[in-house]
Amino acid sequence: MRLEELTEGLGYEIRGELSPEQDFTLLTHKSGECIPGALFFAIRGRSDDGAAYVNDAVRLGAAAYVAEAPLNCSVPGIVVPDVRLAMSVMAANFYLNAHKHLCIVTVTGTNGKTTTCKMIAEILRKRGENVAVFGTLGAFINDRRIDSGLTTPDPIELHRLFQIAYLSGVKYVVMEVSAHAIFLKKMAGIRAKVAVFTNLSRDHLDYFGDMESYSRTKQGYFTPGYAEFAVVNSDDETGRAIINAAKIPTASYGIDNPADTFCIDYECVRKIQCVVNCFDDIFELKTHFCGKFNLYNALAAVTAARVLGVDTESIRRAFFEMPEVDGRFNVLEGGKRVVIDYAHTPDGLENLLNAARSFKSDLGRVIVVFGCGGDRDRGKRAQMGKIAACSADFSVLTCDNTRTEDPAQIIADIEQGFSSDRSKYIVIADRGSAITYALLIAKREDVVVIAGKGAETYMDVGGEKKPYSDRAEVLETFRRYNL
Repeated sequence: MRLEELTEGLGYEIRGELSPEQDFTLLTHKSGECIPGALFFAIRGRSDDGAAYVNDAVRLGAAAYVAEAPLNCSVPGIVVPDVRLAMSVMAANFYLNAHKHLCIVTVTGTNGKTTTCKMIAEILRKRGENVAVFGTLGAFINDRRIDSGLTTPDPIELHRLFQIAYLSGVKYVVMEVSAHAIFLKKMAGIRAKVAVFTNLSRDHLDYFGDMESYSRTKQGYFTPGYAEFAVVNSDDETGRAIINAAKIPTASYGIDNPADTFCIDYECVRKIQCVVNCFDDIFELKTHFCGKFNLYNALAAVTAARVLGVDTESIRRAFFEMPEVDGRFNVLEGGKRVVIDYAHTPDGLENLLNAARSFKSDLGRVIVVFGCGGDRDRGKRAQMGKIAACSADFSVLTCDNTRTEDPAQIIADIEQGFSSDRSKYIVIADRGSAITYALLIAKREDVVVIAGKGAETYMDVGGEKKPYSDRAEVLETFRRYNL
């Protein structure tokens, strides 16, 4: 794409000789991806600066760079006030602003994003719409899965996916939006038809520093530049702040506080069944999902669907037939009952353990296997340990994406949440062995909860992602021990 087309809507200065007719073949912020004719974005991260790699990019063929100051290299530069914002604008232009031809529904919040997106997408499909879903589990376009690697892909990949979706005949894109994506301006220029807020609880404080900054980032998304309409949880403190400060039309959902969508006579132990009142339209809702946290997700999806004009019957049928979401409260039945879930925050773990308790018999135990990620918020580790000590009968502390941290230190941090009574837990660092141990000590009346990884198919150790799956470990243990 020519420079003048690529920079439309962008303020910039050219340093060096660069013709408006210069044709760029590729956009990237990774120097190792450069090819002849590439445009390299020198992004400054928290611990690294893309400017240090500009000459590597040039050696591989980069024709120019984008940065916030002139760089010392042999190719011309495009100097901008904010390189991340420039990358979002130029990526949209490079992929012909395909996002403007799509109806985009976004979901943000600490917990429930993946499930809420799945619910909204299934409702739209039930009405006969062609839908793409972007999120933690990857990008799904017409049954084709594209591994994006991040909850919200970086702008270049995100706009490439928008273009693929548009060219594939997709009308709706339902996507997760992380707090990092908001803060790093990945969503700049993308205006959602409907933006959903699920909840806010402790997570990502290694990045945002404190809950106030984390909450402020989420709240900042619900503005006219990012969304036309908001759907917000009125039972959440940050949700109420969004509603009270709303600068766009907003609909609320909740159970305990007044809301536009609410439910009565609800049952959510083994399955969800309730009477929903959505904008004074009253109907019965039944689904195979369980847990109060999923009831909130369902109310969010119902509200978003109605805002999008979906009829009640399509919503009811979609929920009744809706399949489970990979890695979200997946129940495996062998000789032992197992629940696999992605819960990796204190609030998420507590909700999971409370929901799982209904899957044991009266005399049974809840046995939980979990760890905490390395190079992430250390403060939540002891909190999760305390929650496990209170909400589970026995815990197996293990590893979960240790990255570059010492596994023993991560587990020691979790142990701080337990009392000195070691009878409540055991440490088995190898996750596969921890799962096997939990299944072997579990009795038929117990339930084993495996938390933290969900549908992930890797274990990040030392910065290297090695193949791994909680589900595969459970099934192999079932097979090996004839459970």
